[in-house]
Amino acid sequence: MTHKILVIDDHPETLGIIQSVLQQNGYQVIATQSSLNGVLLAASEHPDLVMVDGMMPEIDGWEVCRRLRGDETLSHIPIIMFSAVEEAEQKLAGFNAGADDYLTKPTDPEEMIERVQALLADVPARGAAEANEKPKTSMMDDSLKTRKADSRTPAAMLTMTTGLAAQNHLVVVMGARGGVGTTTMAINLAASLAHIGMPTTLVDLDLAQGHVALYLKQKASRNVNQLAGLTTGVLQAQLSDALTSYDHNLQLLLARTNLLDQHNKLSVNQANDLVHSLMQPGSCVVVDIGRGITAVTRPIIEQADHILICLQPERVALAAAKKLITRMKEILSPHTALGTVLLDFVGEREIPQKAIESYLDQPMLAVIPIQLPELTQAVNKGVPLITMYADSRTALIFRRLAHQVVKTA
Repeated sequence: MTHKILVIDDHPETLGIIQSVLQQNGYQVIATQSSLNGVLLAASEHPDLVMVDGMMPEIDGWEVCRRLRGDETLSHIPIIMFSAVEEAEQKLAGFNAGADDYLTKPTDPEEMIERVQALLADVPARGAAEANEKPKTSMMDDSLKTRKADSRTPAAMLTMTTGLAAQNHLVVVMGARGGVGTTTMAINLAASLAHIGMPTTLVDLDLAQGHVALYLKQKASRNVNQLAGLTTGVLQAQLSDALTSYDHNLQLLLARTNLLDQHNKLSVNQANDLVHSLMQPGSCVVVDIGRGITAVTRPIIEQADHILICLQPERVALAAAKKLITRMKEILSPHTALGTVLLDFVGEREIPQKAIESYLDQPMLAVIPIQLPELTQAVNKGVPLITMYADSRTALIFRRLAHQVVKTA
């Protein structure tokens, strides 16, 4: 069992090195020096992963990404872009064009294989018969003697991006207690979904804290509180006015900080109507509900496609999470995927992952390392952590999680 990887790089020496490293690790490699030929090979070979250089003479790697993302049959394929250019703007341009990861050349072979394995973790390997088929040779690359081989538009109500799954996704992010990283999780997951081409709305239904606006330095002059008290028809009509366009494919429905209970609150029916109105084919709604289950959030929880419970690796947080998970399993419908995510803010986790999973009787969906200095800088600038540190291991794990959400029907 193996995976098929298409590598596109106009530099023959680099192409040969990457091909050799991949083959030594058991991957089937299709290689080409032509970016135009690479797009054709992607269409004919349907690789499991595409690796593409940024700077090339015909069309550059960014355009290759855009063409693959614009093709319904190819848009799901993970893409790693690599380039000798290390500027943050170039990396962000790669992610905006549709790349799932970005590597700077020269790339350490171990790091490259780690990134490849991460993106292929949820891609089924090919059978031995297909893997051992006679190699094909591209006429443009005979000298190599080797096997060759979701546009983003922010809007008031986001619509489907070409090539991504047509179903919608309702993701609820919650914690059993405060301070476990629920808002950090919701913001960065929503940003990751947007970066891979999924039109996404991030909804703050932690109606007391209003942390999303604080983290992203938004004034929240347009907010969910202004919808309280409206009937269903009026609420739906005014919903677009309450939304804030934040980035490509990402819009926000913010809440105002309401610790003194001075602002209007949504009723159960209003919250339900609101979320239903936001759900569009081919889109994702990520709802930060803060901690626990309330009368307002329970109907949304019960209808969610994905529930992500945020954890901290310490005794009190884990005990609270265990009670919450037990309760969630009692009320959730069979179609809802329940996952736990450990946010390790310290990086010195003493409790092994297997011990946590055994205690919770629940497998861990992801363990996300959060470096506090990096998080502080991101919050101070009002941007998601995965945007400021787009090539970090933390950003890679968030993108993997976003792919899991999109692929889970």
